Amino acid sequence: MSNEKNYKKILLLANHCIGDSLFVTTFSRSLRARYPDAQIDVLVDTRGKMVFSTNPDVSNVISLSRRPNVKECLGVLREYGRYDLVVNERQNDRPTLYSFLFGRERLGVLPKPPAVAKFRRKINTHAIFEHGNREHRMSRMARMLEAINVPVVPKLVSPYEAIPESVLAKLPKKYLVIHTPASNEIKQWSVDYWVETIKQLIAAGYNLVLTGAPGGRDAKIVGEIVGEIASQYGEHPQLFNLIGELTLAQTSALIKASMGFVGTDSGPGHLASSYNVPIISIISVAAASEWSPWPYEHPIDGNKNLWSNRIPVKQVIGNVTVLQSDRDCVPCSGNSCKISDDLHSPCLNDITPQRVVAAVLDAVPLENH
Repeated sequence: MSNEKNYKKILLLANHCIGDSLFVTTFSRSLRARYPDAQIDVLVDTRGKMVFSTNPDVSNVISLSRRPNVKECLGVLREYGRYDLVVNERQNDRPTLYSFLFGRERLGVLPKPPAVAKFRRKINTHAIFEHGNREHRMSRMARMLEAINVPVVPKLVSPYEAIPESVLAKLPKKYLVIHTPASNEIKQWSVDYWVETIKQLIAAGYNLVLTGAPGGRDAKIVGEIVGEIASQYGEHPQLFNLIGELTLAQTSALIKASMGFVGTDSGPGHLASSYNVPIISIISVAAASEWSPWPYEHPIDGNKNLWSNRIPVKQVIGNVTVLQSDRDCVPCSGNSCKISDDLHSPCLNDITPQRVVAAVLDAVPLENH
């Protein structure tokens, strides 16, 4: 739909996890380029607030609890008023209601007909239909922006904060960032595989920096890996454990200054997409076509998937290398494996340490650093 309106107040909805919220920064960057004088606010929960804390394209970061009551929503409405446009790329009920409450006009995504409900058609002033082909979020956002005549800027904007001097003093000048925890158990690459990968990369001469949140699964997984390495080598001078020592924005700065990033399907992989550093992504449960890190400033074709699922098992586009399994069930996008009761998904076990190390050697050769 053609739209030549000059929006003065725009609200972006980013009430979801870190990786999804990072994709929303493509909206803020593109809309800021099109409307340089507009008020562009973003509605977030706790995780989204970390993503947008230093974003130069955003005027105000507005926090809501995960399940706000009517009083909390009305408080936001009283303080900020209604917006000329609300942008919402999710299809569930809560953000759809936010769009209706806060926006005079609403830009959204509708399921493919005939699944779309009539009330969703009415709520969205401007909308696109989902493709149904496991479309990448960047492609979807490009199509949404096209609906209001806004050119997409193919750039994620990660939060950024200087690394503390106390941490910098520990770091080598050249290092790879290794993010071993996945966003959930089914996407987790095994500790044994990580240990073997780290051993081989150390033997090849790389300095490795481990990252993660201070508690929960992250601390458990990194602790097991570090403990296993220490049991064989003691405190290794090429391995640096920064678990819990950096904020998300400081982790972003760590990645920016690194030789490259290696990790599974998780928020930090998308954090790395903001920078022109080599990224090695281990993915199979989730669709590579939908969730792989986006190559740095790579053009977006809203009508064609950039990444393929299953085959080929190794894809390299720009600065990103994607490794996956070619099993028939890939990707399942499930919460549990339907063909195995093993702790780790068989499709991820297909991606061996040897494959990951070979990808690192190809993408980040030490002789070039």
